[in-house]
Amino acid sequence: MKIRVGVLTGGASAERDISLATGAQIAASLDPSRFEVVLLDPLAFMARNPEITAEQREQAQRLIKGGGRLEADHQLPRGLEKQIESASRALVPATRVMTNNEPIDVVLIALHGTWGEDGRIQGLLDTIGVPYTGSGVLASALAMDKEVAKTVLAAAGLDVPRGVVVTGTTEQDLDAARSVGIPAFVKPVSSGSSVGASIVAHAADLPAAIALALRYDSRALVEERLKGRELTVPVIGNDDLTALPVIEILTKRAFFDYSAKYDAGESEEVCPAEIPPDVAKRAQDLAVRAHRALHCRGMSRTDFVWSGDRMVALEVNTIPGMTANSLLPKAARAAGIGFGDLLARFIDWALEDARRRAR
Repeated sequence: MKIRVGVLTGGASAERDISLATGAQIAASLDPSRFEVVLLDPLAFMARNPEITAEQREQAQRLIKGGGRLEADHQLPRGLEKQIESASRALVPATRVMTNNEPIDVVLIALHGTWGEDGRIQGLLDTIGVPYTGSGVLASALAMDKEVAKTVLAAAGLDVPRGVVVTGTTEQDLDAARSVGIPAFVKPVSSGSSVGASIVAHAADLPAAIALALRYDSRALVEERLKGRELTVPVIGNDDLTALPVIEILTKRAFFDYSAKYDAGESEEVCPAEIPPDVAKRAQDLAVRAHRALHCRGMSRTDFVWSGDRMVALEVNTIPGMTANSLLPKAARAAGIGFGDLLARFIDWALEDARRRAR
């Protein structure tokens, strides 16, 4: 009998487009002889949620009633338009996982950002008893909150950027932000895909950068601007962890922002990174330590800046991107693991974990 996989994709975060592209690629890559795939939009769970816009609540109602695809009102990431449109056409309301008429054996979470990567959807799935891929509530919430994640990683002995958290642009906030030094890097505390992030080269630009970050969260993180080579290390597994080959990110843009991540041709990812073997081993060991410190499960990807004497952990992603331009699948391919095999491993680990907890 085939395993019925519900791929959670879409949602209400600022990263909905990328989530849809991820869902489309996953659906096309899972072995059809072993898996039956349904694309589930968790926006259906949110029809009465006051924290999303009235338009999104209306879209959620239409989704529940079978009102067809939800149109994007903005430019889609270059190179991913067809995948996003394909996923939009195939979406069904995620509320179906709560019914006995169309049960789901396991959920593969292809969500990013708020409502998907921060532990809330994981808590819902735990409550209704549906196994899912990736980290649980605690690890998801810890990693998504960059302020808390830095505290945990520092306690585990990792080097993290100097920084402060501000909640506005008052003179007190700006004094705290300026104390970090210029240039600085400003980003929302709880967001992903570099949404709302910017580099501040001049102190006069701090208020605008903080205001941009606060459009996506109630807190903004102002950190020292680190110079060095950008590395990232995926880790996969449940109990037995495997650090995949190190990737170096070479972007044409000022930093690895939303466009650099998802627009074709904006970045080059070198895998394995052309760095000394001892440096690669150091980055992999630190990525495993970060994964364990935050209690991640199934997968993670830790981003670093290496400047010779320092290997600084920037953040840990519990649901790394899974599009054609994503980093974890590239590292897996370099390790001899095809994309379909990688996804199957995530599903098997989720089911294995669920069986273990049921004993």
